[in-house]
Amino acid sequence: MKNILNIIRHDLKKITGSVVAIITVMGLCLVPCCYAWFNILSNWAPYESDATGRISVAVANMDKGKNAAGISINVGDKIVEALAANNDIGWVFTEDEEEAKEGVYTGEYYAALVVPENFSADVLSFLDGNLSNPKLKYYENEKKNAVAPKITGKAKTAVQEEVNAAFVETLAGYVTDAASVAEANGIDSQQMLADLASRIDDLGDDINNCIALADSAAGLTGAADNLLDVSDNFIGSTHDVFEANDKLLEDAQKELEKIEKADTKKLDDAVKRLKDNADSLETFDTVIVELISANNLAYRLFIDRNRDTWVERFDKMKADADEQARFLKEEGFTALSKNFEDLSATLGDISSGLQSLDRNMKYSEREPILKKISEDNDKAAKQVDKILKQIRKDIDENIETALANTRTSLAGFRSIMSGTDQDLSTLSSNLRSYGGALSDLKSSIGRTTAGLDSLQDGAYSLSGLLMDASGNDLLTELNRLMANDETAVAEYLANPVGMDTEVFWPIENYGSAMAPFYTVLAQWVGALLTAVLIKIKVKKRDDLQNLKLHEWYFGRLGLYLLIGIAQALVVSAGDLLYVRIQCPAPFRFVLLTCINGIVFMLINYALVFALDNIGLGAGVIVLVLQVAGSGGTYPVEVLPGIFRTLFPFMPFRYAMDAMRECIGGMYDGTYWRCIGVLMLFAVFSVAFGMALYKPARKLNEMIAASKAKSEIML
Repeated sequence: MKNILNIIRHDLKKITGSVVAIITVMGLCLVPCCYAWFNILSNWAPYESDATGRISVAVANMDKGKNAAGISINVGDKIVEALAANNDIGWVFTEDEEEAKEGVYTGEYYAALVVPENFSADVLSFLDGNLSNPKLKYYENEKKNAVAPKITGKAKTAVQEEVNAAFVETLAGYVTDAASVAEANGIDSQQMLADLASRIDDLGDDINNCIALADSAAGLTGAADNLLDVSDNFIGSTHDVFEANDKLLEDAQKELEKIEKADTKKLDDAVKRLKDNADSLETFDTVIVELISANNLAYRLFIDRNRDTWVERFDKMKADADEQARFLKEEGFTALSKNFEDLSATLGDISSGLQSLDRNMKYSEREPILKKISEDNDKAAKQVDKILKQIRKDIDENIETALANTRTSLAGFRSIMSGTDQDLSTLSSNLRSYGGALSDLKSSIGRTTAGLDSLQDGAYSLSGLLMDASGNDLLTELNRLMANDETAVAEYLANPVGMDTEVFWPIENYGSAMAPFYTVLAQWVGALLTAVLIKIKVKKRDDLQNLKLHEWYFGRLGLYLLIGIAQALVVSAGDLLYVRIQCPAPFRFVLLTCINGIVFMLINYALVFALDNIGLGAGVIVLVLQVAGSGGTYPVEVLPGIFRTLFPFMPFRYAMDAMRECIGGMYDGTYWRCIGVLMLFAVFSVAFGMALYKPARKLNEMIAASKAKSEIML
């Protein structure tokens, strides 16, 4: 111990007695810290509007607009108007497409967005029945900067949202206008269908009267004068009935088109829920894959925070599947109902598997359960895909067939009425011209009676169909929707689902979030530079007799540790007082940086003490590996396999995790566990340095001799 203290006192005396030494030590304490501070400040808020608003993105609106129902609509102008009020990106509005493209090509703009000439026409193509997919043109310069394309990606998202809102607003305007016209004329859609059904039912009764008249006329062939009078009256009344009710059938055919659109809403809702289920299954697949390879802490966090949420979500999806299975079974779609029952069973297995997990399970116990859940999740995704492919085929074909048959019946009814009306007109002319042609009249009346029987049956069937439609809940919802304000309807349809976000462990800015990485990196660089600039070997002196290996090791180590602590105090003070990072636990933060400084010094000192020049190279390699693979910038889960394998053995990981606890908030002793692991690195480093010194001494001497022989290397 005496020799160790002598070495430390001598080192401090030599440093304080030399201006160059003092400047060198000050540089070791300040230069790495400046690296941390400047990087944290440069990353303070790169993704907020104040910063991204300086990223130039050109916008060229070439849209010529479209006239629809007498209204001039230009979706491109609405997009430009919305983007002009958006400060997330530095929008630059150019005169034409070529100017925007040229700016991207030369690097003046990071990206360019072009609204083509026919954009409004394509957006509103559904009004003409010729659907055309509207497309925007987007140009991007990926050479100018690696991160900028990720930021300008926000431009595409913003424009897509504006286009969707414009489209829905236009559609809502048409719906609202239609509702206003109907309301102004005192028309209730459900009441209109009920009235139409009642009138067609009356038509059937009138036709029944006509049939009775025709039968009476056929029985009076012996009384010519009476027959002519009765037949003339019959023809006149029947002609009036046909003229009045032909309009009713025409209105019925128009209403049928509305019913056709309304009846598909329930099917579209079912398809949407299935697609939402597919998205949930895809998201859960990522969660379960990560959970299979997660450590105990991450696994327990999932059980405590997320497991119940996923169980509830799968139970809800199972309930939806059961409901669809019952509905389809009642409607006669047996095969499709069976597919929903199979999907329900698989979702139930996933929910049960999640509930069977226990937060204290060992990896060997939970692994087979998690893998079985993952397999069931894949199985459910395939079942959803199968149902989506089959649902349109099975249900759409049946709906289309039923509606087509109804349209055919309506057309047939109108054809019969038209033909019968013409026959009656011809018959009336013949009766007035040829009062003696009773046999021809009887034959014509027989044909008319048969046509009227068929028309009467069709009228009663159509009356029942319209009466059922008048009580449909879909029309009630449509009426309620049409009665709402146009803007409110558009906003609701454009964003039907909101999201309440609750952030755990919030961090005020990106710079504070990156502070652990850059602070730890600066401390490692400081330790490495110290090993480069300050000698490891102790010069023999009279006061150091019979110096032993451990005395040499710990004697010079004292100076290293003092510099490491000084570096830690400077960088932590700068983070807190100069950079002003978020830190609710400043004293623990300073304590941690001091521990980091000691541990990093011990590691680099041990490498250089045992391996000399090779140790310096090893320190650089360890640094590079940790910069790339310690999860400081990108999540370790997205890194190549080699880094995920080395991740548990990187000191950076534990130093940064403990520092994040100080910045974001403390949880369940994580801070002290990370410090405990760092202490293990420290103990291992001391043992490594002292144990490997003698075995590696000859190799170090050979390398030193070879360097001296080159006459160009230090």
